[in-house]
Amino acid sequence: MAKLTSLKSEKRLLDRQAADGIREHILEGILPAGARLLETQLSEQLEVSRGTVRSALAQLAREGLVQQVAFTRWQVSETSPRDAWELYTLRAALEGLGARLAAANAGPVDAKRLKATVVELTSAVKDQRFEDVTDIDFRLHQQIVEIAHHHRLAEQHGYIMQQVRFHMVHSGFLPKDYSALVDEHAALIGAVIDRDADLAERLAKSHNESEVSALSAHTEQVKTAS
Repeated sequence: MAKLTSLKSEKRLLDRQAADGIREHILEGILPAGARLLETQLSEQLEVSRGTVRSALAQLAREGLVQQVAFTRWQVSETSPRDAWELYTLRAALEGLGARLAAANAGPVDAKRLKATVVELTSAVKDQRFEDVTDIDFRLHQQIVEIAHHHRLAEQHGYIMQQVRFHMVHSGFLPKDYSALVDEHAALIGAVIDRDADLAERLAKSHNESEVSALSAHTEQVKTAS
């Protein structure tokens, strides 16, 4: 297991700090899907108590990144086609609502911000900076949800997007058609800016439908190959 940074000198809430460190390792693929997480080992690396580590792992379990197996041990969550389907269909529902509400709320400042992000996305695709493309893609959807001004929606969307990133990293999934990705996002942003709530919702949902099909198929291939 890759060594985590000690938190012995940190004065902030240690369980949150421990969760942040472990989460980062999971989302970056340093801790692979299915890897066992030993409380004693994590406690020694982070230089915090096992109780603090247990609290951090419980937080990550609520986020869907960690699992407690038979109440005796912890492990990084695993990927499956079923998980991919559940995540993307739920993401579609949340982002469809977010796009509808954003279309009702978007103002000139929001429009400028969204257009700038689409330009940034287009540039990253053109330069084949595909890791940046993923980050910008996620940020763009986050911006739309923020414009919706719905706190609980934003909170749940944040958890779902963490799990989506987790599945993308641990399954090795990347979109196949980046030009289509740009076009889809530009159309979605256009609908939000034009305050066309019906179209914005429909585009947000259809965008995720294509991704869930691709990710589910890819995850199935990975499991079959292994």
